[in-house]
Amino acid sequence: MANHKKNTEPSNNFIEIDITSSGRQPLSYQVYEKLKEIIVKGDLAPGTKLTETEVAKRINVSTTPVREAFRRLATEGFIKIEPWKGVRVQDLAEREVIETYQCREALEGYACRLAATNMDAEGIKRLRSLLARSKNIKRANEVVEINLALHNVILEYARNEKLTGMLGLFRNMVMYHRHVTAYIDERRKQMCKEHEDIVNALEQRDADRAEKEMRLHVQNAYHYYLKLAVA
Repeated sequence: MANHKKNTEPSNNFIEIDITSSGRQPLSYQVYEKLKEIIVKGDLAPGTKLTETEVAKRINVSTTPVREAFRRLATEGFIKIEPWKGVRVQDLAEREVIETYQCREALEGYACRLAATNMDAEGIKRLRSLLARSKNIKRANEVVEINLALHNVILEYARNEKLTGMLGLFRNMVMYHRHVTAYIDERRKQMCKEHEDIVNALEQRDADRAEKEMRLHVQNAYHYYLKLAVA
């Protein structure tokens, strides 16, 4: 995905999307999921300009669900809404990605170390429940949600508000990358194994191992993202 050239026009990929065929989810959520899917798969290159009216026209909906979808995508870091300039697919510089993963490795590793010292039976029960759920899901959104929930439980047990705040600075980029890798079956299986290793270390209250396993988890996420980016 990193090799895509910037574009200034909405992509013709919208033409192929039938967004109104399913009534199972609110229309704005369907638009959000479809746009996110084509961004994650690289069909919309970083820098591509999007407009509510053009997207609505291409997928045969009103501008209201498109506007709501844009807000959610912006919150998760998939697009950037700039006043007076419009909406573009997020373009993350390589240096920014590297620095984010370096910070995330250090901060989440330390959070896991702290969590190991504070972990109790209830915390392990919650983590084990999330692990069990993660092995039986298929949809990418659910993978991301459970992944986020598991990391949040660990951060909760770290009991360090400053650390939580610092990790929050990287939320959008981390969410973006989680969505990217959640579409890949190979990485899903790896994540399940890595999460299980982390939880085992936390259950044993082994702070050194817990930090090591979390750092390895973040490193693997970074290397896998690079693998996809140069594909």
